[in-house]
Amino acid sequence: METTRLINNINAACDWVVKLLYLNLLWVLFTVIGLVAAGIFPATAAMFTVLKDYQAGKNVRVFNAFKHAYKQEFRRANRLGSVVMIIPIIFYTDWLFTNHLSGTMEMVAKGILIGSACLYGMTLIYVFPVYLQVNRKVFTALKIAFLIGITYPLNTFLMLISIASLLFLFVFLPMAGYLFFASGLACIITFFTLRLFQKIEGRSEKMQKQERPRWVINN
Repeated sequence: METTRLINNINAACDWVVKLLYLNLLWVLFTVIGLVAAGIFPATAAMFTVLKDYQAGKNVRVFNAFKHAYKQEFRRANRLGSVVMIIPIIFYTDWLFTNHLSGTMEMVAKGILIGSACLYGMTLIYVFPVYLQVNRKVFTALKIAFLIGITYPLNTFLMLISIASLLFLFVFLPMAGYLFFASGLACIITFFTLRLFQKIEGRSEKMQKQERPRWVINN
């Protein structure tokens, strides 16, 4: 019995390794097809879409699902990408401006910028899963991603630790980084966010059941 379970676990692990390798190759291929700048964000959205279906237990025809999501999300994902790329440019411009300050003003301004950049980095971790969850609305996705990040700090912390651990592994195993960089990071993010979304939806349904009309008067 234990041997059978071990074999099943090994088979499941090997299956996931193959899936992640294939997804990473598709991500690279479709990013290049979009001439990198216009392809990276639709390819990332497509990868998260396929991973979401994977982890939900759906039977996915990977190439067809990836290609369909890539085409469907091309414009909207690039719109999201434009906003995502503009904000760091603003941060960089503000940082250059703070170099002209001095003393306490410079320290305070740079401290605010560093804090804001950290919050923005936290938002980016959630932005693609949230974007797919809220009907592809760019600014709504950014707002909700930010709120989730600060509302569930433990989940955010565990996700950051997992991402940092994977990046640490890639440093010592560069070949693994080449083969699994995008899909590995996306898999971790999808794993945490799907469970968090289920938790949030469960709480929301529970609160709705507990709500009672204000006009009902108990005797």
